[in-house]
Amino acid sequence: MNRVRPWVGLAVLLSVGCSGGSSSRTPASAVAPATSATPSAPASAAPSNAPRVVLQLDPALAPEVAARLEALIRGSATRPVEVVSAQTLPSVVPGSLVIGIGATAATQALIGTNEVAQLPAEGYLLRSDDRQGSRWIAAVGEAGHPIATLYGAYALLEDLGFGFLHPLQPVTPQGGLRAQAPIDRSEAPHWPTRGWHVHTMHPLELTHVLNGWGPGGTNDDAGWRALLPEWERFCEWAVANGQNEVEWVLLYSQSWAAFAESPERQARLAELVRLGHAYGLKVGVDAPLALRQQHAFTLVRTTGPLPDEVAQIEARLDYLLAAGFDFVATELGFSEFTRPDDRKQLAWLDAFSAHLQSKGKEGLAKIHVSQGQLAPNFPDPATGQPINFNFLPQFADPSLGVMPHTVQHYAMDDPAPTYGNTDFTYMRDFMYAQAGKRKTLWHPETAYWVSFDIDVPLFLPVYAERRLYDLRQIDAAERAGQVGQGAQAGSRIDGQMVFSSGWEWGYWLNDVITARAAWSPEDPQLTLEQAYAAALERALRCFGPAARPLAQALVEVSREQREILIEGKVRGQAPSSVLRRNGQAYVQGWETWDEVMKSASLVPGVNPALTQPDKIGLIDVRRPAFLGGMDYGDFTRDVKPLLHHMAWRFGEHVAQLSAIAPLATPETQGLFAELIDGATMNALRARQVYALYDYATTKFRQPDSWRQARLQIARDALDAAQAVVVRRETHYRVNADRIAGWGDNPTSYEFGYLWTARRLHFWWRDEGKAVRLPLSPAYMNHIDPLDTAFGEGSFTNVGQALRQAAANLGLGAIGNLFDAPPSEPTYPPPGVR
Repeated sequence: MNRVRPWVGLAVLLSVGCSGGSSSRTPASAVAPATSATPSAPASAAPSNAPRVVLQLDPALAPEVAARLEALIRGSATRPVEVVSAQTLPSVVPGSLVIGIGATAATQALIGTNEVAQLPAEGYLLRSDDRQGSRWIAAVGEAGHPIATLYGAYALLEDLGFGFLHPLQPVTPQGGLRAQAPIDRSEAPHWPTRGWHVHTMHPLELTHVLNGWGPGGTNDDAGWRALLPEWERFCEWAVANGQNEVEWVLLYSQSWAAFAESPERQARLAELVRLGHAYGLKVGVDAPLALRQQHAFTLVRTTGPLPDEVAQIEARLDYLLAAGFDFVATELGFSEFTRPDDRKQLAWLDAFSAHLQSKGKEGLAKIHVSQGQLAPNFPDPATGQPINFNFLPQFADPSLGVMPHTVQHYAMDDPAPTYGNTDFTYMRDFMYAQAGKRKTLWHPETAYWVSFDIDVPLFLPVYAERRLYDLRQIDAAERAGQVGQGAQAGSRIDGQMVFSSGWEWGYWLNDVITARAAWSPEDPQLTLEQAYAAALERALRCFGPAARPLAQALVEVSREQREILIEGKVRGQAPSSVLRRNGQAYVQGWETWDEVMKSASLVPGVNPALTQPDKIGLIDVRRPAFLGGMDYGDFTRDVKPLLHHMAWRFGEHVAQLSAIAPLATPETQGLFAELIDGATMNALRARQVYALYDYATTKFRQPDSWRQARLQIARDALDAAQAVVVRRETHYRVNADRIAGWGDNPTSYEFGYLWTARRLHFWWRDEGKAVRLPLSPAYMNHIDPLDTAFGEGSFTNVGQALRQAAANLGLGAIGNLFDAPPSEPTYPPPGVR
């Protein structure tokens, strides 16, 4: 919510220390300054009558935060910076810039206590004025929530030219602070909970530090401490983008079990929590009840009598709470696709929430989108049929909150042919039904990883557009009284908890827009495109003259990505069905287990759900339809035009963005180059795929010379993409080998989240399938599926036995299904070029 107030004073554009006229406005009452902080020493030996930047900081700010705010301002100011007592009204020479943050005398001069008292929860007020021939700016927040002043502080910094876009690399203005006139506004968040889930089951930027690991492993304490500034920068980013809660998945593995519940790890977790609290954030952790996949920190590790299981839950929760966590989230099932007895699962949920409630903490359960699992002992109140197992928390104690979760870029009402779904409207309906009964948080994604998006890599701002669309739909339903049932009719949801999985390749853009949409879903009178453009332009202000044209370009790019990737439209014309006729299915990556599940679905009575949209594969196009292929005429009519259209439009996106780049401010040129590189990868991937399908589908239909020319186009696209990746890696915000290399880390994966992007693994696999026609789906397998799905232990031993048995029978290709490479694969793959 914004409230723009009339400006009193001069409206001039000022740089640091520019002079201005004085103002006659003095509030009748003012913010009472707290006890003064110790002022810093003068920044330089500049003459005492020289204009300077005078900074007053609320002494109630955490030392880390106060030091950070001072460092940001010092790092960009072109004139001396002087930090003075918060209690004394500063006297400055004309042409100076005075900044007051929180309860300070400078704030007192501009903002009255009555105005602060009227601020809504977590709201802030920001105001500038011209006094003593200098520009004065103040930010203060609602007193009941200390984080509110930080929201105002970071909004003030953005008005001075800063940007908080990539979580690990703020934009700092070059050439001095930009104190633009006038500033007079107040803001407050739309939803009370605005949270961020860093999905550390994936080997991301923060996966090591948030699990107590250094780059060298669990014993690398010095390395872990060296990573702490990355966590602090993320906390800063979260506040700057209006968030108030953060959480991550805690991991566990038998190979480092001694560390997993050690006092040393607990102390490291406590330090992470302390830093989050310093920035005013509530800090939580995700600890699944019995879910064993991807090295989860499982609360119930030995099943048996319920009292023994409850004791395990309570003991491990106590270990986590001793680190200071404010809330704990959990997950259902043994994996996304396997489950325990439904009555046992509900008993675990109640024990989990009861223990947290007894400690004054919150508990939440993620509601997943997987299909095909029922809870036979719990009928659906509406139909009388067994409910979806994922919806079991509706029968749990009301103290247990829920996080209805959707995956990938799909909006709630988009066609979503993934995880056995057609769309996610049923998840929306569940969320609306639970609102008012228990804490209810919308839990969408801004990146999925696992062969779908960032690890290809694809640049998909459609994520940002779809997330804003979802929140505007929820807001509209709330305003119409359509949320909540029965006595809870007319309720609102409590907010959003975003599932985030990586920030490079422009994915910070998705995160920024999605985070800010929970603060404000924009004016409901605006169209979606108008609201999206407004959100982008506001977030990208630090791009200067490029902000508006860049926002408009991203609106168009996102719209076309939605039409092509999600809806399968060609020149605005929708296909008869999006199944195997959507662009996403063809540009995403495909790995071994995607193909195993696809092949198994052809067996009568077996219907495992693909975790991404299905496609007609490069080998499928040579099979008859009854074996999972597609008639050539159908392919030519339904898919080939889509591939052509996608390659054309994605190429145009590169030109569109490149034309705007010269307008960007010097400090944002690097971010703009990243967006262009991402768009370039989209175009090259679409070109590669289109050419490979031409090559694969035209044997006996086109001269071999024509087919070879198309294959060369595909190869040239891959080679050009490799050059882009090499260049982009030099700009990653953390050590590239940590997130794009091959090697040990806390997760179940033997590589960083951008390793497949570094090697263009999915691109090479597609070229290999077109050229070599491998029969086994295990072709170029790069993961250990049993360790990933079930964790280390008995299933890993089963996998080793299967591999050995297959080798003994001369069926090594089948055994490779269960075999992660013992070392990093080399590229090109054998026999492809």
